[in-house]
Amino acid sequence: MSSNSNSSATNLADAEKPQYAPPNVGSNPPKYKHNSIPVPWWFNPASVSKFHSLSLNSTDIILSSGVKMGTTWMTKILNSLLHEFNDEGKLIPEVVDKRSEIPNRLGQTYPEGTYPTRQEHEQDSLGIFTRVPNGKGKEAHAIIFGNFVLEDLVGQPHPRIFATHLFGREFLPRKLFDDEGTEGTGKLIVVARNLKDAMCSLHNFRGLPQDGWIGNEHGPGTFARYVMLNGKCPNAFGSAFEWLKQSNDAVLSIGNKRALVVYYESLILDFSGQLQRINDFLELGTLTDAKARAIEEACALKSMQSAEGGARYKWTTRKGGIGKWTNAPLTKEQWEEFDRVFNQVLGDAEIADPLRFFQCESVLGLPELPLEGCDVDTDPRTWEPYLLVMLRDGMIVPDPYFRLSGNVDSGDLTEFKYNKPQLSFGVCNSDGSPRYHLFVSESCPLASSVSAARTLLGLENMISMDVADGESGAGLVFLNGCSCAPWKDSGEPFWLYSVYQLSKPTATTRITAPVLWDTVEQKIVSNDAWEILKLMSREAEQSDLISYNDALGVILKEGLFPGEQMEAIENMYSDLSSSIFIVEAAGLESIAKAGENLGHVSDNFDSILTKLQELDDLLGKRRFLSGHNLTGIDIFFAMFLFRFDACYTPLFGISNHKAFIGSILKGDSYPNLKGYSRELYRELKSTLKIQGLRQIFRLPNAILFTRQAIHSIDANLPSASEPIPDLNQIVASLEEPATGRPKGTPAKTSNAAPKIVRDGMAMPFWVRDDTMKLYRDLDLRDDDIILSSGVKMGTTWVTKILNSLLFDFDDDGKTTSAYMDDSFPNRLGQTYPDALFPSREVEEHETATKDEEFVKRMKMLKTSFGDFVFDDLLNQPSPRLFSSHLCGKNLLPKKLFDGWEDDDDCAVNGHGEKVGTANEGRGRLIVVIRNLKDTLVSLHHFRGVPKDGWYGNEHGPGSFARAIDVENCPNAFGSSFMWVKRSGEAVDAISPERALVLQYEELKLDFDTQLQRINDFLGLPKLTDAKAKAVAAECAAKSMKGKTGGRFKMIIRKGMVGDWQNYLDDERWEEFDRVFDKVLGGVDIAEPLRQYQCKESLDEIVAAQEKL
Repeated sequence: MSSNSNSSATNLADAEKPQYAPPNVGSNPPKYKHNSIPVPWWFNPASVSKFHSLSLNSTDIILSSGVKMGTTWMTKILNSLLHEFNDEGKLIPEVVDKRSEIPNRLGQTYPEGTYPTRQEHEQDSLGIFTRVPNGKGKEAHAIIFGNFVLEDLVGQPHPRIFATHLFGREFLPRKLFDDEGTEGTGKLIVVARNLKDAMCSLHNFRGLPQDGWIGNEHGPGTFARYVMLNGKCPNAFGSAFEWLKQSNDAVLSIGNKRALVVYYESLILDFSGQLQRINDFLELGTLTDAKARAIEEACALKSMQSAEGGARYKWTTRKGGIGKWTNAPLTKEQWEEFDRVFNQVLGDAEIADPLRFFQCESVLGLPELPLEGCDVDTDPRTWEPYLLVMLRDGMIVPDPYFRLSGNVDSGDLTEFKYNKPQLSFGVCNSDGSPRYHLFVSESCPLASSVSAARTLLGLENMISMDVADGESGAGLVFLNGCSCAPWKDSGEPFWLYSVYQLSKPTATTRITAPVLWDTVEQKIVSNDAWEILKLMSREAEQSDLISYNDALGVILKEGLFPGEQMEAIENMYSDLSSSIFIVEAAGLESIAKAGENLGHVSDNFDSILTKLQELDDLLGKRRFLSGHNLTGIDIFFAMFLFRFDACYTPLFGISNHKAFIGSILKGDSYPNLKGYSRELYRELKSTLKIQGLRQIFRLPNAILFTRQAIHSIDANLPSASEPIPDLNQIVASLEEPATGRPKGTPAKTSNAAPKIVRDGMAMPFWVRDDTMKLYRDLDLRDDDIILSSGVKMGTTWVTKILNSLLFDFDDDGKTTSAYMDDSFPNRLGQTYPDALFPSREVEEHETATKDEEFVKRMKMLKTSFGDFVFDDLLNQPSPRLFSSHLCGKNLLPKKLFDGWEDDDDCAVNGHGEKVGTANEGRGRLIVVIRNLKDTLVSLHHFRGVPKDGWYGNEHGPGSFARAIDVENCPNAFGSSFMWVKRSGEAVDAISPERALVLQYEELKLDFDTQLQRINDFLGLPKLTDAKAKAVAAECAAKSMKGKTGGRFKMIIRKGMVGDWQNYLDDERWEEFDRVFDKVLGGVDIAEPLRQYQCKESLDEIVAAQEKL
């Protein structure tokens, strides 16, 4: 609404402000009845009869709303939508000018509150106005309803609005309903509100009642009156519970094409979404943003009370709000009695379902422990039970599947499907966080499959993820909040339903995981696990950011869905979906409908068991379901197998079926399935939170509790005395070797020659000779810092430490203006000089003249190293930091070393040799090293496991063989043994005050001491405790991943000391030690690494690490 219209409306309201207000009689019982229903003093039975016989047309709207449930508000909304605003959001002048002449325009005009005709009104033929003392009845009536009669309502412009507290077939127009072959006409809108708030609003409406909350000599009190049933409730229009029940029957009778239920709470929480819903129901065409905004503003409570007609609005509107009932002075026992009455009357009424959520003070059935706090012995059956819920029209309701009838339709469930031509998982948000986010649950095998695939495809740093702690009365919950936009950092429990509501405010859907979320568009990409798996696989396979993955020694040729096998994989998925993956649905039905004739469920279990025998035979011939390659269907099937003995067999009673021949993991009935499970578990276990499997055992309690809540059944919940399978035994079986499994394609043993070699060292694809020369010839300053760190030895970490120490924090531990300043290189991740264009001019020229593949690779490099060129490194503020994997005297800047010579300073003797004056070195060198066994393991897992695996195959010799090939190692930056040796030689060639060796393990185990060493080496002022603590907190891995997102996340993995012990066998590690001794024996900087590469000395070190 424009400022001008606001002004004129306010003036008109002031001019028409009545001089009389109706008496404040509160919600005391009325003295009048109609058909055994208590009615207010203004109730006119003659008009009610005529209203019931009203001739309707298809555009008429009957608005039926309970007392204090939002009648006035909804009347205002409908008038605004239908009559008052145009598509530009402007008031229509000719309509506004006639507001006072038309009923329902400046407040509601109830048909039951008017005389049928003007003559009867003037004569007060029924003596209604005499019911108000002091002869003020007619004036009071006009304040409430305006100076209108039923004839005015009938003659209002179309579409006509009839707002009323009348309800059900007995009172609403009979033409609204189908009757004896005659199709009804018109539309019904019912407005409902949670009855606890409605009761409190009625209690406070126009003065407190004489009998108060709990009764006195004047009456039983608001609470007792409100919960009276069977015609005993003395409140106007009778029991609100029975009002809702009859309204529910009316809506069901008419059908959803001509009947709509709008909830007061939904209007408050999502006005725009509900406005669109009403607009669509009334078939009004496109609702423009301008019109929607204008209506929302006009229908705000403050706007209504201050605008034209404000006096009438003030008389009927109060505070509004949700949950005000929690402030009422009633006891827990009284509220429990209220709930019993609610369930007694409305247990099967669909209209009441959304109200339950708002009539609970807190969410029921929260997990008592976060998932990380559970272990394999935690029994979640002892936790508080929860309601099984879903979303219907965007509101949380009990899932109708679990009603006693068991056959209530859940509605048309919304499916969230991928509708984008391409996702860019490598793209980050402005804060560095990934654009796409996964919500998963370990209790769901499909969600666990997606979580596992995220790791196998190397997408951990491209897609962030939250794992639910379990189910609750509002669906899946994350007890410590959510880590993605727009909900992150709330510090409060977060529910997955919020994701669905934001994506589609009026969704009707079950609240399932996994969910792939787009943080930019704030929409669900998909909640279909199979589709998400294919999306991730396709994007991983197409992206240069993500290397191919081979978790089991076989290549994932095209992600998890090789093109030539796609049809076969889809066919197998379809087959298993109908024969194996139905186990949870069948099991759920067996619990929910226990005692019924469930022959088809028994048949389902028998077909599942028969199919398992077929698959056991198949996996005796094949390594994986589709052949030699691990594919998406294997991940899905593995998650089913991990749960078969642990969950499905005991919970669903599968062992009682005729086709049951024994367990998969605890017996020998399915030897090939057992071996297959073990082989996949070996590589998938790092992605699993195995304790989450037990949460499915909360389901029987949840089903019974839901029925108790809805139907007021008195029944004891099942006890937790029955033992459930010991997960320790399941895990122990999975940990055993997978013997007798079919093998994949034989491995090759020859090394592949590196494509790019400089100074005898293999180089990555990005290396540029022009920039390498610029770096080599760098005119160093005395305070320049050259950071040389081996691959997976801590480059990113130390870069962050140096920036924090030099620029980001002051002595008080406060961030400076330079903090997170991404206008300079090396600030939000390292920027390697050898990967950059020399200048912007060169970049622009090559980008314009080279092929698309080159441009694509350069864009990828910017994701890794930032949008910088070599000139930006030169223009850094002092002290400048140059961070790289380059090492040794022949690749690092030559002016770093003592004795360097400049060609311009040299003469040439008679033999053509250069002669001149040697110079002192400049700048400082920091070398970062790490024990080479952990380095190897970290490199093997970096951004996806390599094609040739650990031990080699047709694609290469494998990670181990490549690592120990000292002379011809094809890994980027060559052999780590030679890297350490060359770095040792470089350190020896520099004076001690200008060279510092940092050991990764010492940084991990004693960060404070190492930080002081760095501070002293750089000649910085005294390091204060406050600054040291701030730097330590900032440089923790979790903090780095959370604050700088994509660029740091891409290269940070576990970072643990001694992780190498979990990989390879003793024989290979002994061979590794022999190579270490041969190459690095006598190299000073290598000696400290030995203690971390020896199992005997690691126990104490690892214990200290775990304590940290």
